[in-house]
Amino acid sequence: MTSQDVSHRAKVTLPKTAYGLIAILVLLVVASVTTPGFARVDNIFVVIRAASLTGIVAIGMSYITISGNLFALSASALGALLAVLFALLTAALGLAAGLFLTLGIAVLCGLAQSVAISLIGNPIITTLAFGTVFRGLAALFSGNSILRIESEAALWLGTARPLGIPTQSWAFIMAAILSWFIIRHFKIGREIVLCGANPKAAVASGLRVGLVTAIACAALSIGVAIMAIMTVSQFSQAKADLFMGYDFDYIAAVLVGGIALRGGKGTPLQAALGAVLIALLQNFMLLHGLSAGVRMTIVGLLVIASISLFHILQGRGR
Repeated sequence: MTSQDVSHRAKVTLPKTAYGLIAILVLLVVASVTTPGFARVDNIFVVIRAASLTGIVAIGMSYITISGNLFALSASALGALLAVLFALLTAALGLAAGLFLTLGIAVLCGLAQSVAISLIGNPIITTLAFGTVFRGLAALFSGNSILRIESEAALWLGTARPLGIPTQSWAFIMAAILSWFIIRHFKIGREIVLCGANPKAAVASGLRVGLVTAIACAALSIGVAIMAIMTVSQFSQAKADLFMGYDFDYIAAVLVGGIALRGGKGTPLQAALGAVLIALLQNFMLLHGLSAGVRMTIVGLLVIASISLFHILQGRGR
């Protein structure tokens, strides 16, 4: 055996998704053993539903991060706007039209943000400003009141459990698989990774950086639209302050999943696993009676630890 073979074997590491799976399994075992009621079927469904809604948006957010655009701080505000519009459109035109138009508006909002990001060059400031606009429009269109819908089809969409699994979770699973497949096997997926790895080299190589940003923003907006539609359908109402403060949850799922902060590394599947891990941890802490402040502190520390750990692992893999 040559020294090169030894060196190669020494650098063999687990797939990045394996770390998330191991952490989830460990937390499941610990919580099940130490927490009365954690393993109950109804509690597991609560965790699954929470992870699914956050995870769908986190999957879309992962495109933003992998493409080298850090994060979008407009997701929660866009969700409120789309929830209000879905409620209004469904009440006026029916569920099918409400779904189609809400998704179309979501894509347009994503494309508008991508154009602004390309022109301004700062995704944080740009999306923060868009978030203010979206939240203001949500308040304007809703009249700062609760909008209610009466649709049996929408209620089924939000509360049904085909094969015992909530519809939100089916959407989450399909989004994770589809997004992973796009990143790994489509040309545009490879371009997203390459643009994130080295934006200047991507421009010099003639890669479609503007198109990549547009697709990343559209992917996030579609994820947000699905979350908004599912939430309104479940509770049969919408209001302008929905999802307030949820942006950190989406970003935390991406980081805890191990996606590189600077872009160019990772898959949407990692963000999905990060969302599941955080949902399990939140539920575990809630069952132990920890206050909201303590839960936020622990999740923040988890994000810091995750970033540090994956930075160390990346350094060793070079």
